[in-house]
Amino acid sequence: MFLDRTETFVLNIGGLNQRATRKQLTKLCNQINFCDTFKFTIFKEKNLYALKINLPKQQLPYIISFLSFHNYTIYQILENHHIEELLDSTHLLSSSKRFELSIDGLRDAFIKDKMIDIMNLINNTEQVMYTFNRDKINVSCSPATFAKLIYQIATHNIDIHGAIYQPRLITKARIS
Repeated sequence: MFLDRTETFVLNIGGLNQRATRKQLTKLCNQINFCDTFKFTIFKEKNLYALKINLPKQQLPYIISFLSFHNYTIYQILENHHIEELLDSTHLLSSSKRFELSIDGLRDAFIKDKMIDIMNLINNTEQVMYTFNRDKINVSCSPATFAKLIYQIATHNIDIHGAIYQPRLITKARIS
């Protein structure tokens, strides 16, 4: 028998700075019964509220889809050790940022076609630039557009395992 170990993830959800939204989310998370080992907490770090969940990694796409179907705006899906990369969802800039989406089964032609259809659907109304890698998609867009992208992917039954903000890094060059 294979035991799936649990992992901790942090979901950056819009509107958690309001007490009513946190209360509704707590009530919704208490109703989750498809995952036996599901544990959650809403925490505040550096004036940012986020949802920390502990569950088997295989169950993460179901939670993301469940929250998306209940119209919660998800801006980031992070592993616990990337908690310092949380974006402030109340002060989002409309400027383009770089994100990385981890998608399960992206090598499959059917999943890739669905992803291209979703990207083209969003690209009709928003400015999105993307490139496909093995199991990841690098996306350049605004954080609000990225949240719409996560919503579309989750509601089209595609498994998301991570959505990370990638700040631009300046490499030190040696001048001689």
